[in-house]
Amino acid sequence: MEVSPPAIEIIQTEEVFKDKAYDDARPDYVLQPGDKIIGTLTIGYGHTNSAREDDEQINIGDTVTEEEALEILTLDIAEFGKYVNNRANNFNVDLTQSQFDALVMASMNRDKKMSGGPLWRAIKSGDEEKIRELWNKTIAASVKAFPGLEDRKNEELDMFFGTYNTPNIVEEVVDKDDAPDRGIPEPEDGFVPGVKVGELTDEPVEDTSKQNMVWTKLFDDLSNAFIDNPRTRRERELFGRTSIRYNPPTDKDISEKIVYDSEEKQIISDNYTRLLKAISQGFMR
Repeated sequence: MEVSPPAIEIIQTEEVFKDKAYDDARPDYVLQPGDKIIGTLTIGYGHTNSAREDDEQINIGDTVTEEEALEILTLDIAEFGKYVNNRANNFNVDLTQSQFDALVMASMNRDKKMSGGPLWRAIKSGDEEKIRELWNKTIAASVKAFPGLEDRKNEELDMFFGTYNTPNIVEEVVDKDDAPDRGIPEPEDGFVPGVKVGELTDEPVEDTSKQNMVWTKLFDDLSNAFIDNPRTRRERELFGRTSIRYNPPTDKDISEKIVYDSEEKQIISDNYTRLLKAISQGFMR
């Protein structure tokens, strides 16, 4: 088992952060080189030299940041978690999460006294009265010098028996089959929010058929209007002139085709070009 996140927060709150090594028997005293340690040399969130064998030893004058202290606390908690798991296996005890958290919290403070056989046998039997009695004895010799142990012990017991007011943990649902049924139907494949069932979900295609018909009719009408039709004698009398003379364009008169950045603009440009070309050809005749 592993310690739950709420329990880690409680342990962090119980262990007051100190950025400099101190004597827990006189935590407000600033240690000087050569001072005798009356209690236990401690740093960060209650970290001591006995917490982990593989860790560097604490010395007077050592300092630590809060981030470093939290990392150390996490490692300490994991180490004591292994310790409690081993004791539970040795005594063949099945622990609940709250019982495990409480035992880790207590063991971090007084591991040797929390490892006694009588206490673990009482835990295995489930005798609440006996458990409380033996748990109280683990602080009997130290509570006079450290009065705060009484409140901490009571919190440990409340946690052990499931009466401690810890925040609820909302576990992430990994498998959708494990999710609670709220009566909401699952969406079908291809579902797009905001689109009603039966509606087209692909990108809409613009209908340009009417626009194309208008352009085509306009082009045809203009082209037909300039069909070669020689003037009659009556027309020449009325207008007093002959047909318009036309000089073929040279290369300089032909403009280059302009390429636009979108298909829509290019179509409009090509249509206008065809229109102007039809008009010009009409006057050539």
